[in-house]
Parts: sequence; structure tokens; C-alpha cells
Amino acid sequence: MRKKNKWFINGLLLFLLFLLFVTVLAPVLTPYDPQSVGLMKILQPPSATHLFGTDELGRDVLTRLLYGGRVSLSVGAAAMLIAVALGAGYGVVSGFLGGMADRIMMRVLDALLSIPSILLMIGIQVFIPSSFLTVVVIIGMTSWMPIARLIRTEILSLKGEIFIQASVVVGASSHQLLTRHLLPQCLPTIIVMSISGMSHAILSEATLSFFGIGIPPHEPSWGNMLMGAQSYLLSGAWWIALFPGLLITCTVLAVTFLGDVLQDRFALPQLKRGGRW
Repeated sequence: MRKKNKWFINGLLLFLLFLLFVTVLAPVLTPYDPQSVGLMKILQPPSATHLFGTDELGRDVLTRLLYGGRVSLSVGAAAMLIAVALGAGYGVVSGFLGGMADRIMMRVLDALLSIPSILLMIGIQVFIPSSFLTVVVIIGMTSWMPIARLIRTEILSLKGEIFIQASVVVGASSHQLLTRHLLPQCLPTIIVMSISGMSHAILSEATLSFFGIGIPPHEPSWGNMLMGAQSYLLSGAWWIALFPGLLITCTVLAVTFLGDVLQDRFALPQLKRGGRW
């Protein structure tokens, strides 16, 4: 059983590393420009010249997939860095302070969690010009709440441990308690939540771009490719929706499964009690 799990983990890592490799080397791997329009090549099916066909403007689908992967993966990673920084900071402060401050901070968090994150993202994005940076910031600022709740719960649990109480008795300062004892103990949870949250960020970017309020339409991303494909599915151009949809699905599943594997490896049962997206 362990051998099967090892092969499964290695397969996930290899897929993600391969995806990262081909997206980074996109200019080397493909001779086409992702934004070059070819009116004589519109909606050509997959062939030896264009392995994944061309889209509604005659652009090579494979090229746009590789360049779009750069955008989608970068959004996922950058948005999660913001979410982890905000969530971990909020959760640590709330759990460490305790008392009335903790109760007030948790009620604020409950109010934010009661609003669907996708509605928050759409509502904010409607009033802000679309760009890579704004998409990253919006996804990050609407994804930190589950991390904050988990870290706060873990901090409260750790405060009751004997080694923390012993540190307080010998005169450890608040800074020492946080940096030497509490935060290192929370690191596995932060890592797992960061990896698992990337799938949420990638899906959020695809959703915003699909609605036309995410990455600007002229820039390739997997969500933009799906948005452009929806008008041509009935005409038989299945390839312009199939390939970006498959990549989004496979990437999200790989990241999610990797997060689950790490969760089991680190033995983090608290993630199974509602800490996942």
C-alpha cells in the first residue's frame, strides 16, 4: 500500500513539474506567437501543423495553452502567498490574544465567511480595472479566511500544551513564544493549506476570466480560452474548449490530491473538520 502511495505521489509531482517545465519554456517549445492573429487559419482542427488546432482568431491553441499556464499557475501561487500571509497573521493574533479580542475577531471572520468568496471577487473586480495584479490581490484577499480559522484553532490548542506553559513559567516573552514555539508548530498546516489553496486560486482565476472580469482578454490564460470558446462549441470547434478545460481539471485535481497526501503525511486531522475550501 505504501508503494502504491509512493507511485501516486511521484506521479502527481512529475505531472506538476512537467507542467511547470513546459510553461516556463513556452518560447522555446513553440514557434508561434500566442497573440498573433491569422485570419486565414480560423478554427482549424488539430493537425500536424497545429497539434491542438487554432481558435476563433487563428491563434495556435497549444501555444496559448503554454503561455496561459504561466498566467494561471502564477496567479495561483501569488494569490496563495497573499492569502497565507493574511490568514496566518490574523489567526495567530486572534488565537494568541484570546479573550474579548479573539471573540471580536472571530465574529468579523464569521461575517466574511458567510459571504461566498466568488461573489466577493466578482463584486470587487467589477469596480477595478482588470489586470494580472488586481486578479492576484483580489483572489488572495478573499481566500485567507479559512486559513485564519485553522491557524487560530491550532494556536489555541498549542497554548494549553505543557511545553508552552513551561516556557511561560521560565520567562519566555510573547515574541519568543510565537517565533520559537507556536509558529513552527503551525508550519505543516500552513504548507498544506497553501498547496491545497492553489487549486482554489486557479479555479477562481478561470471563473473570473470566464466571466470576462479577470485577466484581460488579450492576455492568454486558461480561463480566457474557455471564455472565447463558448460561442463556437455548437459550430463543432470542440478543441478550443476541450484542451484548456482538461488542463484546468487535471491541474486542480493534482494539486488537491497532493494537498490531501501531505495532510495525511503530516497527520493533520483538523483539516478534515472544515478547514478545506
